[in-house]
Amino acid sequence: MARVKHVVRWGGVLLAAALVLAGIGAGVIYYLISRLDIRSEIASAVEQSTGRKLTIAGRVGVSFWPVLGLEAHNASLANAAGGRAPALVQMDAIHVGVEIAPLLHREVVVRELAFDRPRIALEIGLDGVPNWRMQPTRPSAAPAPTQHAPANQTAAPEDFSLRQIRISDGEVTFFDMRRNLGWTLSSADLRAALISMERPFTITGSVSYLGKPVTMRLEVGSPRLAMTARPSPMKLSMQSELLNAEFEGTSTAATGDLSGRVRASGPSLRRLVAWAGAPITGGGGLEAFAVSGMLDVHNAQYSFSNAGFSIDQVRGRGDFVLMRRYDRPYISGRLELFDFDFNPYLTGMPAPAPVGAEGAPAGAPGSSATPLAAVMAAPRALDIAQPPREAPADFSGLKAVNADLELTTHKVLFQHMQIDRAMLGLVLQDGHISATLYQLNLYGGSGSGRVELDASQPDVRFEQNLSVHGVDANRFLSDAVNFQNVEGTTELTYSVHAQGRSQSDLIKAMDGHAHIEVITGALRGVDLGGLARTISNALHGELIEPQARTPFQGFSASFAIADGVLASDNVSFHTPELTMPGIAVIDIPGRRIDARLAPRSSHGGIVIPFSARGPFDTIHYTSDLRDRAKREIEARVRAVQAASR
Repeated sequence: MARVKHVVRWGGVLLAAALVLAGIGAGVIYYLISRLDIRSEIASAVEQSTGRKLTIAGRVGVSFWPVLGLEAHNASLANAAGGRAPALVQMDAIHVGVEIAPLLHREVVVRELAFDRPRIALEIGLDGVPNWRMQPTRPSAAPAPTQHAPANQTAAPEDFSLRQIRISDGEVTFFDMRRNLGWTLSSADLRAALISMERPFTITGSVSYLGKPVTMRLEVGSPRLAMTARPSPMKLSMQSELLNAEFEGTSTAATGDLSGRVRASGPSLRRLVAWAGAPITGGGGLEAFAVSGMLDVHNAQYSFSNAGFSIDQVRGRGDFVLMRRYDRPYISGRLELFDFDFNPYLTGMPAPAPVGAEGAPAGAPGSSATPLAAVMAAPRALDIAQPPREAPADFSGLKAVNADLELTTHKVLFQHMQIDRAMLGLVLQDGHISATLYQLNLYGGSGSGRVELDASQPDVRFEQNLSVHGVDANRFLSDAVNFQNVEGTTELTYSVHAQGRSQSDLIKAMDGHAHIEVITGALRGVDLGGLARTISNALHGELIEPQARTPFQGFSASFAIADGVLASDNVSFHTPELTMPGIAVIDIPGRRIDARLAPRSSHGGIVIPFSARGPFDTIHYTSDLRDRAKREIEARVRAVQAASR
């Protein structure tokens, strides 16, 4: 107990001594300051260093906290001529930590600065000159600008150092008069230390942007270069709810230009751009994202080179430019995309969760991507097994961004269709998308074509020209239109266009033409091979059942298309036993087929024509020896052919 009392006693003595010394020091500083005209000394020193008038409206005196030295209240530093804000800096108080020895010689040597609630108004004028570019009124020890320096570039201040700079509860605003754009940072609590104008200058702390806190660490490699509007080395790291980013390269403070390597990621691109003041409306997806690569920023244009990126389930790489144009995000460049589902961006469906091994693009070697067939797909543009939808089509996702891209893709899921690889040019402008398909690899074959969809108006305009060769007929037609009754290798060419507000409207307005050939395959659901042997049974439907199959050597037809109705007068169907020329009308809006075939046996014999007519799900077969069905169907074929021209 005595030992404890002894320690406490000495502790009390030391504490009292410290308080006495602090009081003596404060008294000495107060006495030294009282011998100087501090207000005019400070104002004169600032004006000589910056060329701007410093106004101190409040009291000036001794500061004991947060630094030991001087303090000035209600101070402001004048803005550049023609500036919008009344002052470049306004502050409730500035605390100046000074060295004591120079005060003995009536000199003020600053070593620490602390600002209470500073309001800093950064501006770039119509002439492109920033208001933080100073014009010292005393000679500078810095080297003169070189002949390559900008004409309005000024020399940096003489070399000096500050052990500590503190900003508490500050506000920083920025406004570019050339673009009529600006931003505000609030609740700024920052710490910095300046060793030399030639040594790195580091700022750490936190700010608030549009109500969200951001922690940051900024290192400026050369304060002198930054002050003279020349590129300076810079490192930046920041963390926030919506964006984590790291940058290392060079920056020009006066213009905001950047050049260097960047890594950035966040949970939602939609929320990020909305937070930045450019919300994306319509469509789905555009959530979790990441990007890394070389970044060059100039005039609000973000250029990425040799970049890897991910957005939702999409992984890719390439060279591209991001900017804001016509009030929307705009992207252009050349990209290679790995496996992805396009449907969320077309329909507004939720985007699937990202998949793939960490650090590897989904679908790339070494990744473990979920098969695209397992991913939920959008409804088909045409589904012969379902009535067309009457609700207005929602293509709002096409208005989310504008783009001009050269794309190479790996597996893509579009509605129910799967594309193994594609090369295409894509232009997207205000809801109008145009895609030129240079090369498609799908369902074991290849193809090319062009797709155009204009959803800029309530009446959607659609146009598609496509040619595919050597594709698996069953898989292709199943995924494209939900027709599963044909096997074989297909050659298909078609050109269609339509306009309307709903799927039903578009189908009813579809015009164009098509040609199809299927080589060495089978027709499911009917045994036409038995027709030559048992005509009566076929006409009673006994050869028509789900498990029946008709192998064939070839099938072909050319169709005229008008108002959603396909009509052909050159249907040709060949089996090992039969040759069947015919005519057909496929009414997609009415979901009905009317066909008439005239089978001929390869061994000779009589021709027994028959018709296949009725709804898609209930087709009736009857003989047509009197050509009644032929006359009715031919009349409709001619009408459709005339209307499609």
